[in-house]
Amino acid sequence: MAVSPLGAPDRATLALADVGSVLNALSALSSRAVPPWLAPSNPYQDGVLPAAQVAVAGSDLAEVIAVRGPLHAMDGWSYVGRALNSLISGDAHAARHLAYYGELRAALSILASSSIGIFNRRNAVIDTAGDVLNLADRPTHDMCWATISEWAVLPNSLDRLVKPLNIAGTSLLEPFREFFPSGTSVAANYVMTEWGFDLAQGGDDRHARNWSSYQPTALSDIRTTPASDMLFLRMFWEALRPGGISLERHLLRILLESEARVHNAQLSGYADPYNRLDDDLKRRFSFEFMTRVTDATDHDFLIHASDRALPAHPYSMICRAALLLRLATGMAESNLTAAGLQPAIHFEHWWKEFGATHGLWTPGTEPLSTPELWDDVDVALEDATQAPTAHRHPWVSGLAGNAMRICETERVALWGLFQ
Repeated sequence: MAVSPLGAPDRATLALADVGSVLNALSALSSRAVPPWLAPSNPYQDGVLPAAQVAVAGSDLAEVIAVRGPLHAMDGWSYVGRALNSLISGDAHAARHLAYYGELRAALSILASSSIGIFNRRNAVIDTAGDVLNLADRPTHDMCWATISEWAVLPNSLDRLVKPLNIAGTSLLEPFREFFPSGTSVAANYVMTEWGFDLAQGGDDRHARNWSSYQPTALSDIRTTPASDMLFLRMFWEALRPGGISLERHLLRILLESEARVHNAQLSGYADPYNRLDDDLKRRFSFEFMTRVTDATDHDFLIHASDRALPAHPYSMICRAALLLRLATGMAESNLTAAGLQPAIHFEHWWKEFGATHGLWTPGTEPLSTPELWDDVDVALEDATQAPTAHRHPWVSGLAGNAMRICETERVALWGLFQ
């Protein structure tokens, strides 16, 4: 069932959201220790706003919205981790339930990083003057998917989604501009559809979540096998590893193809701009790959994410959540950096405590840098391949402690935000 679109007044208000208010609020974090994330003077320490008829100061709301960017992304990755844990346990319905909340948190994070706050029936944006502009009082789930679909067609949305993604230290936005210097005529929501996540799909996945959450699951049995789960888990983690390019180069290819189609062209005709790319980038993104002469099939991660089969498969919902969270995490980190912060340093106490609390390390043994968090996952995946996959009990028994490690997707949030 499709989510009802925003009305014309809300669409006009949404276009006035100004990320500068978020950056100003985040910059204030450099002058004090975190936690707390909100200044002691902010009256909404738990992030809950008063009833709609009570006025909220723009500076207070801007601060609440600003911290929701990174924090919703962190929470979203935790939901994905619990979805993976449910998958290993053979509970596909619980995996769908939890994956949907990963999707929702990612969408809320993207909107918050764009100065748009979606609360329960109290929704607003902050404009360039720092004023609060109210949106319709629709409930969170409904308003979130309607709003992000409209946000995606705003002029700067595609740049904000793409810029944090990179290959070999080069933002995907740079080669895109080399090919299409005049800018994009492809709306971000269309590109997202091409990448495997139609933003409207979040509303549909909500219905899948509702079924898994409220109906007797035996009436719609969804099963996976240990063998397929193990293949999925390895593919999933390899796509998200820090510094990896396997997923990013597929995203860049689809992005370029999408824009080329608008110009009624094929990428095979763009040899000149390709040749102008940095040599290091070309070694990782060959012309043959770009034109699908080699490795013509899309990444399995994106194939799962684009699967619209009903009932929605847990692999598909997990990949859709992770793709959105990858984008949300990049946007949140970009905001922190643009606000003049060095996330790994400014939030050192917080992320170290977070990792210890979530069992990623014992207190005092945190990694020197968050990308090192991949090492434990890499070892766990290697060990996990030795576990027998004929039946679930011996597989889970064989995984032992590795079952926990390969569900710790909070690691992705940490190396995405605090590297």
